[in-house]
Amino acid sequence: MITYDRILSEMERQLSVARRSNDESTMREAFSAVRSLCEVALGGENKREEKSVPKILTTTSAVQSINSLEGKLLEEEDANGGSLFDF
Repeated sequence: MITYDRILSEMERQLSVARRSNDESTMREAFSAVRSLCEVALGGENKREEKSVPKILTTTSAVQSINSLEGKLLEEEDANGGSLFDF
């Protein structure tokens, strides 16, 4: 197990890197390291929850609309067959 003193000293080091940096990406990396160190110190109690959007199955409605089209043939005066290319 990593001691809290070791975690705190690494956090302080990462914060000093962030303070000295003029580059935003370097600062963000240091902040991300501090966040990870917090999670290690807390033992992973506050795990980030994955936000998942429930997938609603809409295939039944699509199948029903397709089935409703299958039974009906479009009959027009100018059409001369069952081809897709008949206008």
